Amino acid sequence: MKLHSLIVGAALAAVTAVPAYAAKLGDPAAPLKIKEWVKGQEVDVTDGKAIYVVEFWATWCGPCKASIPHLTELQKKFKDKGVVFIGISDETADKVKPFVEKMAEKMDYTVALDDTRKSNAGYMAAFGQGGIPTAFIVGKDKNVLWFGHPMSGLEEALDQVVSGKYDLAAAVKKDEARAQLDEYQKLSAKGDAQARELGQKILAGAGNNAPALCDFAFGIAANARNKNRDFALAEEAVDKAAKIAGAKDPQVLSTRGITRFEAGKQEEGLALAKEAVEKASNDKEKAKYQNYVRVMESRMKTTSSAGQSSEKKDGK
Repeated sequence: MKLHSLIVGAALAAVTAVPAYAAKLGDPAAPLKIKEWVKGQEVDVTDGKAIYVVEFWATWCGPCKASIPHLTELQKKFKDKGVVFIGISDETADKVKPFVEKMAEKMDYTVALDDTRKSNAGYMAAFGQGGIPTAFIVGKDKNVLWFGHPMSGLEEALDQVVSGKYDLAAAVKKDEARAQLDEYQKLSAKGDAQARELGQKILAGAGNNAPALCDFAFGIAANARNKNRDFALAEEAVDKAAKIAGAKDPQVLSTRGITRFEAGKQEEGLALAKEAVEKASNDKEKAKYQNYVRVMESRMKTTSSAGQSSEKKDGK
């Protein structure tokens, strides 16, 4: 089962405030607006000469750093198949250049600096994406065919695109579900009573699609910026997914673990997340679930240290 596409910064998810968007899959790709090419040759993603992967990242972003070796592996795998990777940061050259030099062969693909976030506007903002890392596939037809977290679905999508087996219609349908989720997040963040009603419609619309149900639950629980997270609704989605895929399915376990963790049941959530790692069917899946475990443990350690510091201060 595919894992969630909403993964963020130093927290558990990439869900931030979701901006308005107008673009959709199958639309023409926006030309890149680049201030400086830091590594590799200048490219034009709208020239139709190659398949391009445009990824947005930052030196301060933990998940971005974790994705870099994976992107390098994919560039090597697909290089002879006409695929070119470009990593774009909106940071300054004095921050990006030393980072890229230090990464050396671990970051073996084209790297560029955004021109006052103009490239970001043509991709991230246009598609309503607020968290990094996020990657976009631009086909030889010069259209945007896929976008999401580079460690969740990118390789599979590229395999299908280069082999001519990519189902754009199915991807568009899935993206429509994302749009519905975006609308739910907006309503929920505002405390709008209609959020619950829309949430129930999303649950009903997911039918027997366990991954979609888990994605919805994850989107609710992991959006730490939303002060009105409906953990009961997230649990309901996971319960429905468990009936379909089984309570011990790794994605179900991971999603339930994150939901419990974010709801304040940290020990229980961590235990479920660790169980998801054990149940993972392959190394790649295991690595993704293990990343969640590391984030949870880090947050628990930070919380514990803060508590101990407070106790010492109060004892003086």
